[in-house]
Amino acid sequence: MRVTVGILVAMLLAVAPAWAHHSFAAEFDATKCSDITGILTKVAYENPHSYVWVDVKDASGKAVSNTFQLSSPSNLKRGGATYGVLNGSVGKEVLVRGCASRNGEANRYAASFIKLPDGAIQRVGQDVEGIFGTKIWR
Repeated sequence: MRVTVGILVAMLLAVAPAWAHHSFAAEFDATKCSDITGILTKVAYENPHSYVWVDVKDASGKAVSNTFQLSSPSNLKRGGATYGVLNGSVGKEVLVRGCASRNGEANRYAASFIKLPDGAIQRVGQDVEGIFGTKIWR
């Protein structure tokens, strides 16, 4: 009996991360996407999602940090957006396509693409708008 209970507990713990996962639409609004330009300040390769932070100047000229949720590290690596590629642009100006947080949390986005200082475009999330390959994103 103890072995059976132990196996059941182990199985429940193994699937716990799946309970926490969510869809894009549950957290972000695909009707509120925009291009945001600023200075890339930090890159974090984490599971289940990676993140980048971009400082954008507000109307008074003060730098405001914006957080962009990206895809998983394995998806980023497969697409060429390795940690080294993204981290190599820290301190430089980038353009990020991001969709705003659904709950109204300021300066929090899901990113679909990032344009690096050398002009390279990296797909870093879902293309919920279907704009990849359009004039600005090619």
